[in-house]
Amino acid sequence: MSTSASTAAVLTPLDTPPPFEPHPSAMRRRMNRIAEFVGRRLFGRAVVNERLVEKIRALSELGTIVYVLRHHSFVDYFMINFILRREDLPLPVFANGVMPWALAPLREMFRNMRSSRGGKEEAEAVLDQESCAAAVASGRPVMVFMRGPREGGATAAEHEAAARAGGEYLRHILPLRDSREIFIVPLAPFRGHSFRRRDTGLAAVVYNAHEVMSEFRKLITYWVFRRDLFLTVGTEVGLREFAERYPRDSEDRLVKRLTRAIQIFLYREERVVLGPAIMSRRKIKSILFGAEATRTFIASYAAEHGVAEAKVRKRAESIFDEMAAEYNSAIFSVVSWTFIKIWHRMFQGLETIGFETVIEKAKHHPIVMVPCHRSHLDYLILSYLFHLNFVSPPHIAAGVNMGFGLMGPILRASGAYFIRRSFGDDEVYKHVFSVYLQFLIREGYTQEFFIEGGRSRTGKIMTPKLGMLAAIVNAYSTGMRRDLYLVPVSIHYGRIVEEEAYQAELAGAEKEPESMSGLMRARRFLKQKYGSVYVSFAEPISLSDELGDRKQRFGEKAGDPEVEEEKRRFIQRLGFRILREVNGVAVAGATSVSATVLLGATHWGFRYRDFRERADELYRLIVFLGIRPTSSLSRNAGTFRESMGFLSANRLIEVLPRGREEVLVVQQGRRMALDFYKNNLIHAFLVPSLAVTCLREGVPLSQLVERIWSWLDLFRYEFPLPSRSTFAAQVDRFLTYLEEVGAYRDGVLDAAHPLSAALMNVLQNFREAYYVQALTCLHRLGTDGLSEKALLEEVRKYYKTCLLLGEVTKSEGAGDVTLRNALSRFIEMGFVRSEGRGRGGREKWIVRGAEWPALEPFVIALEESLRIHAAGSRF
Repeated sequence: MSTSASTAAVLTPLDTPPPFEPHPSAMRRRMNRIAEFVGRRLFGRAVVNERLVEKIRALSELGTIVYVLRHHSFVDYFMINFILRREDLPLPVFANGVMPWALAPLREMFRNMRSSRGGKEEAEAVLDQESCAAAVASGRPVMVFMRGPREGGATAAEHEAAARAGGEYLRHILPLRDSREIFIVPLAPFRGHSFRRRDTGLAAVVYNAHEVMSEFRKLITYWVFRRDLFLTVGTEVGLREFAERYPRDSEDRLVKRLTRAIQIFLYREERVVLGPAIMSRRKIKSILFGAEATRTFIASYAAEHGVAEAKVRKRAESIFDEMAAEYNSAIFSVVSWTFIKIWHRMFQGLETIGFETVIEKAKHHPIVMVPCHRSHLDYLILSYLFHLNFVSPPHIAAGVNMGFGLMGPILRASGAYFIRRSFGDDEVYKHVFSVYLQFLIREGYTQEFFIEGGRSRTGKIMTPKLGMLAAIVNAYSTGMRRDLYLVPVSIHYGRIVEEEAYQAELAGAEKEPESMSGLMRARRFLKQKYGSVYVSFAEPISLSDELGDRKQRFGEKAGDPEVEEEKRRFIQRLGFRILREVNGVAVAGATSVSATVLLGATHWGFRYRDFRERADELYRLIVFLGIRPTSSLSRNAGTFRESMGFLSANRLIEVLPRGREEVLVVQQGRRMALDFYKNNLIHAFLVPSLAVTCLREGVPLSQLVERIWSWLDLFRYEFPLPSRSTFAAQVDRFLTYLEEVGAYRDGVLDAAHPLSAALMNVLQNFREAYYVQALTCLHRLGTDGLSEKALLEEVRKYYKTCLLLGEVTKSEGAGDVTLRNALSRFIEMGFVRSEGRGRGGREKWIVRGAEWPALEPFVIALEESLRIHAAGSRF
């Protein structure tokens, strides 16, 4: 019988746990003064998540804890001893290969030195394994380094034995699982906020992520990064449950399986924090341009177009240099420090929802985050969040317009890569982008892109631009990774920095290009407060699950017209699903609720009591719909005083005293800005508002679902449509709620009820915008047509006239984005069409379309709907 087998037989679990003699490697409650001083200086600021601390405490009450680490290290032992003691967590009474005599009080130090054994001899190793098992059998926590200490001059056999040291300890612990609960708890200490130092110069002396550091280098590293040390705690493994998963495995097989699972887990923890190996842009270029696919493309393109291969290659390399990111830890550290300073000056806080799920996915597969895009701060906020949580930040797909001045190199060093808005027919650009994207996915880099293309000036999510999503699907379909996760993300600001700029642009002003002068002028924003920011992560979408058997078909039959059409439809459905998921995890803020109520008023003035009642009804509807309110909205419920004060202080509304009551007035020049915040939450009130307005217009219940859908179809350029399969149930659920609150009885809507009144005008500005756009086309579009620019100028004039006549009431309906969306929808409906004129067909002209005769009945129907609605909404 082998030594390990005989030992296992001796350690068969007993009814009464055997006594345990303290082992010299046990962690200490008390240390000598030198160790205490060094520990405080080195590890005093080391971080461990409070939730994970509570988890360890709970596990210790349920069973015995076996801490495991990937590599043997006395410095890590010292750090963990210090942290566990500080957090009052169970201290291991055994750790393999460690004799911590240097930490003991001086009077014990020499005694420990004389009695210590290093476990180098086989007999000593067996004794240590028995001691470890005895500790576990007596219910004491232990620590196991999966890889033993590295000895200079050791033979290959000794190195191999050290590599599997942890498995031998697990072999002795595993048979004890039947007598008590035993939890394997992985620990991984890290330095710094995610970024490796470059492997050149002084950084290479201090830290090299590609090798196991010596104790001296680790000590120096921890000293350099002493303000940014942290300990991550992995998901526990219950030995009893683990063994039950593999009932047919022998003990030896179970040990190997468990050892491999722990090693993989610890590797993945490192991968999430450190990310894939950082390569210079020059190294990546050499890899991509040395690949067979790129060489073949350059040769075939040169032959087809009759140009020299060297010229094609030079242009391709130039495109790569313009495009590719190049992380630089030094620059990113400066950016991070600056951003944190600015952040705390401008914002009150940052709250996250669902971030832990994303991190778990990142341990196994590449993730691509797809956030909504409402502010330039979006570019850095997720990087800041990852940095704050000690996770490797993402590569961000940014427009080339963001590469201006000094900002280009700074953003590039922070992970941004720059791509053009449109690739056109530039095959060289397409190929370079494709191979670069494939590289990022293959290497497992976290990525981020904005599916809306640009920032939403209106506050609501925009129609998806599917080019980047298509590129990711194409790259993934080549089969380089088993899975890839798309993560919809909602970013909610209490108030945005670009508020004034958006208002000007929506009124027709030209968008100001990004520049250093514009950045310098933005310093004035540092003097203002913008509330809290919420970042909500939806459940990650598995691209493998979504594609199914289509993955192979899309990869192998790329270019086939039938397959490309199937792929186009798949990407379109996926794009709109992402938008719905972004809206689905968006939080509801007090400013959004207040803006919805205020802009729904039929008069300039609004009594405070009416405002409060309607805002409260919307708050209750939000809770019913399962939307998470911000802490600000929860505080405001019942009074909305705080929100009223916030809007007044920021000159969005004016509060006028009138005897004992107060009147709230929306500043007419600020309606566009207030509309932005209303639109942050408009997706939640979309169906409820249409249901209320249709009921007020007298639509029979049997026709209600189809009538609401017809309005949604008209506004398809404004909002991502809900799923048709669940739409009827969504309407029925809201009707039931209307009945419960008393706003709908016996088939009749109570238009004076605060909820009905609050919802009645939510979409009024869109109705009016589409009406005025259609009316202008009908009156002003002659047989020769008009340029798009001239037509939009005419629409704005018409809108002003209609406002003066009282035919429309919402000045925010004249926003440039909404008017353009209406025109695009009318082109799609065939009322008008767009054609290119002038030199090269660059000037867009709008002319009458095939369905022009149907435009006048459409205008009349919209006019009638507005008339009925206006008559019933004056409450």
